[in-house]
Amino acid sequence: MKHLKHIIIAGIAVFALAAALVAGDDTEKAEGIQWVSYDVGLEQAADENKHVFIDFTAKWCGYCKKMDRETFSRADVIDLINDNFVPVKVNGDSQKELDIDGYKITEAGLAKQEFGVRGYPTFWFLKSDGTKLGAVTGYKPAAQMIEFLTFVKDEKYDTTKVDTPEAEGGK
Repeated sequence: MKHLKHIIIAGIAVFALAAALVAGDDTEKAEGIQWVSYDVGLEQAADENKHVFIDFTAKWCGYCKKMDRETFSRADVIDLINDNFVPVKVNGDSQKELDIDGYKITEAGLAKQEFGVRGYPTFWFLKSDGTKLGAVTGYKPAAQMIEFLTFVKDEKYDTTKVDTPEAEGGK
């Protein structure tokens, strides 16, 4: 009976260790999307030659919170955004001042005046040089957001690009 007690305790310890290791792996992914401010994001995008993904949000916005909780928390979405975009989060109600090459504007002004945001959430895509590509509005489930992100990442918006057989693996 005494040996059985030791075996059970050892089994619990092994289980706890395994659970901690698995949780450790999830913690790496749980860091989430590496959001930056708009002014920092524009510089970073130019330096890294990446598209900009802007999440225009507001603290009171229920669907914005749902996006954070359900879509932006998924590992596949996090990886796609962090690996291929410079993710920017802008609070459309914030009076925080941004300095864009000497042009000063608040986050609220940026949302309303520069991007014409009329509702939240609104997502804008920019080229690495800051050229506006387009916007998507409203809550998007992960699968749909992945479609939009992939479309921009793969530059499918550029109808002058031609897929050649060589680019597709020599088919």
